Amino acid sequence: MVGKKNYKFRKEDPEAKTVLKTGVPPGTLIYTGEKNTQLPVITAIQYKEDKVVEYTAKSIDELAQKLETGHLTWINIDGVHDPKVINDCGKLMHLENLTLEDVMNIESRPKFEEFESYIFIILKDMHCPEQGNFGMEQISMVIKENMLITFQEETGDVFDGVRGRIRAGTSKIRVRGIDYLAYALMDAIIDNYIVVTETFDHYLDDLEDLLYATTHRRQLIKIKEAKKHYNTLKRVVHPMKDVVYNMYRTEHRLITKRTHIYTRDLYDHVTSIDDTIIQSRDKVYGLMGIYQSGTNNMMNSIMKTLTIVSAIFMALSLIAGIYGMNFDPEVSKYNMPELKWVYGYPTALGLMAVTALVLIIYFRFRKWL
Repeated sequence: MVGKKNYKFRKEDPEAKTVLKTGVPPGTLIYTGEKNTQLPVITAIQYKEDKVVEYTAKSIDELAQKLETGHLTWINIDGVHDPKVINDCGKLMHLENLTLEDVMNIESRPKFEEFESYIFIILKDMHCPEQGNFGMEQISMVIKENMLITFQEETGDVFDGVRGRIRAGTSKIRVRGIDYLAYALMDAIIDNYIVVTETFDHYLDDLEDLLYATTHRRQLIKIKEAKKHYNTLKRVVHPMKDVVYNMYRTEHRLITKRTHIYTRDLYDHVTSIDDTIIQSRDKVYGLMGIYQSGTNNMMNSIMKTLTIVSAIFMALSLIAGIYGMNFDPEVSKYNMPELKWVYGYPTALGLMAVTALVLIIYFRFRKWL
């Protein structure tokens, strides 16, 4: 199920980020996204085989008072722009400052990190609201003993299906450990990758058909955008393979061997998506060749037309030049009697028209036209 979030491309400003991070010690909590004044939304779902309880809190302290023991707990925080909320969550869950720093740095690369008491994962959720355009959001995940914490940039996600399965109690989530819940959330994100990559591939096919039909300068902008989108997909999906692979190969006590079976299947899905992106690479870089070929064909057609027109008018200029010579017919020994003929002018025009027609017929016969 695809969330209703309004995804937008984040405009990168490398210089601003360099100034922002310069001179600060490691572990400093600095939000690297756009300014956000909304309050973070903190929710929790606690469940076991025969019970589900859901909470909403305005602060981490309020959440801590509502949480019950003896349940598997999923805490979700929508909004990573508030350093106080992130810091309070880190203190409650005993998280390293470097982990919290990565949570607030929304340009972090997807990764899988193991700590003594928890596992930290950074994922990228992608969404495709329309062909040839898609958005991206960072989702951070902390796996602890009987607890999972997810950090999202904004409200709305692709996890509604997982929430529904927890509430219904008809799936394996209610009877499996917290690592299986982490797998289910990752599976929802990767399933969304399939939709994005297929939509992008269809967009490339449509753009290729358009380039074969006509060539316009505006299409060059679309090609550049397609390259940018492809590079974004590659930067997200390729490291995601490493994340899933590390999760599959890890021997951390929080990831059980029973869950390894599902993460192996998840790795197969990511590999298949990565193969699709590799195939899209040939299409993306082939678009420029199609555009250049179309431009060259158009220029050759223009030059051929101009050459044919020039050849026709050269013949007409020859006739006009002959009758434009400034010889006095009274003095010259070789006069041009048709100059004094009453039908001389229309005859000259007719000769030009017949000459042009004969040349056009000849060019068509040679298939130059």
